[in-house]
Amino acid sequence: MTTPLENYTSLMRMIRERFDLMDQFTRNTQITYSGAEIVAYNARKIVEGIAFGCLVAIENSLNSVPRDAKGQYNAEAIFKTLKKKGLSVLPSPSEMREATEVEIFQQNAKIVIEGIASHRLTHEQLIDIYKHLNGWAHELNPYVVYNRHEHLNKNFQTMLGHVVKLSNFISNHVISIQGHGFFCVLKDRTDGLTKVISLQKIAT
Repeated sequence: MTTPLENYTSLMRMIRERFDLMDQFTRNTQITYSGAEIVAYNARKIVEGIAFGCLVAIENSLNSVPRDAKGQYNAEAIFKTLKKKGLSVLPSPSEMREATEVEIFQQNAKIVIEGIASHRLTHEQLIDIYKHLNGWAHELNPYVVYNRHEHLNKNFQTMLGHVVKLSNFISNHVISIQGHGFFCVLKDRTDGLTKVISLQKIAT
């Protein structure tokens, strides 16, 4: 049986693969509608991966997962269930840095994990992104949208904006409940690998 750390690491590696794949398409200045659909599909999967990651973090900290969220595949349903139950756990965009001299003296800390407030997303924002991405999952109705080129020009930049928000949100983050959780880097600066470490708060 896999541990929460193994489950979370597996999810984050898959999210990293999806970002890498999307990067291949978005670097192409002549992206096609089909290429845009692939980007939307993978971005949608990333939101689902984030939702599943929340469930793993809950299991890691509380040793249980809400029954009506555990069997879900829909990210919107998972986020709404967790919020309804008061389990507002979400990744918190963060960076790891060396402690300052003051922090070393006052807190006896060598490493500090510092939040990046500007990169945070709420449950509602994640749901809104998810809904927009879902719109790319269906074939265009020719009685509603005249042609794909028009739809691509109108909506692709908005989708790319969502991808950037998701990247900022999840690339380096902490996720925890009651002092137990994980710190994740999707792409380590040294070797480029995805890394997850367990965190446990030992003092207030």
